Amino acid sequence: MAKIQSRRWVWIVLALTLALILFIGYQRLLDARPQPPRVTLTRGPYLQSVTPDGVTMVWETDIPGDSRVDYGPSTSPRFSVKSSEPVTRHVLTLTGLEPYTMVHYRVFTNRWPLWNEGTFRTAATPSQTVFSFAVFGDTRSNPIAHQQVVSSVLALAPDLVLHTGDYVENGLIPENWTTFFTVEQKLLSQTPLYGVMGNHESDSPLYLDAFYFPGNKLWYSFDYGNIHFVALYAEKATPEEDPWLANDLAQTRQPWKVVFLHYPLYSSGEHGGEAALRKQLEPVFIKYGVDLVLCGHDHDYERLVVKDIVYIVAGGGGAPLYPAEHPDPNSAYFTSTHSSVHIAVDGLQLNIAAVRSDGVQFDPFALRKASPADRAVVIR
Repeated sequence: MAKIQSRRWVWIVLALTLALILFIGYQRLLDARPQPPRVTLTRGPYLQSVTPDGVTMVWETDIPGDSRVDYGPSTSPRFSVKSSEPVTRHVLTLTGLEPYTMVHYRVFTNRWPLWNEGTFRTAATPSQTVFSFAVFGDTRSNPIAHQQVVSSVLALAPDLVLHTGDYVENGLIPENWTTFFTVEQKLLSQTPLYGVMGNHESDSPLYLDAFYFPGNKLWYSFDYGNIHFVALYAEKATPEEDPWLANDLAQTRQPWKVVFLHYPLYSSGEHGGEAALRKQLEPVFIKYGVDLVLCGHDHDYERLVVKDIVYIVAGGGGAPLYPAEHPDPNSAYFTSTHSSVHIAVDGLQLNIAAVRSDGVQFDPFALRKASPADRAVVIR
């Protein structure tokens, strides 16, 4: 019996030794594989078109490579999505997540880890009626002021960001977009961005290439929580947009309707309000119960109330500031300062405040509905 046991141990030792030799050999083969060239992240990652179960993730690299995102509800991601196509602009859609849930993610190209500690929150469904969003625009020409505004927005940790246009000084120049995405990198890596085209984008294909908004990217709508958001394109006359807008607003059953576009219908700033847009859009807004209209173009902050609709000019994102050259009798508050707008949603109340680039809040007010079908009223 002792001899049998001894032989058994000999065979075990031999088997373990062989396994170790094979493992070492396999590791040497792996180490001998040619390593992929080092990849450098040149833009992003940034978040687009968030949904209750996922998001579109975008990033760019200096050389072509494959794309991979590992993600999940904890720091040990359990999902992975990838593409083997060698590209420099990487676009992947993450799915399979729960609504309004914090998600951790990591980004890879050619096995190189490019972003290790990313987080974002999936979109809220109509049953989730407590969330927040930030609004700013006209970030185009002063990266320092732009960065200060972005830092003040980051401190408030909104669930999504709306941009009211004029991201850059000249949308046809690639370097301008490099500056924009460099300044916004931290914010857009954790907060989904929705935006509209401004006049300084110059109908550039670089704009359409960069962003993955819903629909045709120029005018579109989406729901987040209990709000129906509508993005409008006001750069050119587009006969398809008007009937689309009326139909879109008629179809939604969300209690809040928020529209954002670049040009203001009403404004006391240097450009003033756009009379043609008022004639075109205001009757539609009134008919279908739009509650809040967010604009840019004039580089200031202003709140106006016209026919039970609140209009906010949020154009203080970094461009040179404008004085009140065309005082509007509907104006309730005007100031020329670099700023954003923070909107905290609490069911049938929107708590709204402007935020200076140093983080100081001003002009706080609220919009409240007695019931989902009612018009909102302004309260202080």
